[in-house]
Amino acid sequence: MRRLVSAFILSLALTAPAFADTPTAPAAPEPGKDKPKGAKAAGLVCTTDTPTGSRFPVKVCTTPEQRKAQRRNVDGAQDRMQGGGAPVIPN
Repeated sequence: MRRLVSAFILSLALTAPAFADTPTAPAAPEPGKDKPKGAKAAGLVCTTDTPTGSRFPVKVCTTPEQRKAQRRNVDGAQDRMQGGGAPVIPN
């Protein structure tokens, strides 16, 4: 059950830009064009994701800062859903 909830939260965080605190990812270069010269130095990582409910893959490029912010959002949402409040003391 915990894995199902984690997978659900992760899919929401990756597909819904409303949850992100950072601006959207920079535009990906077109297939026929060269990558920007600073892409490797900037730490850009590009992946191809298929959003839920779609059959069309989308190329998403993110910086290390965006990936950290995304991870924080996912961890926070997971903690909230699992009741990360005060510990439960048994009777």
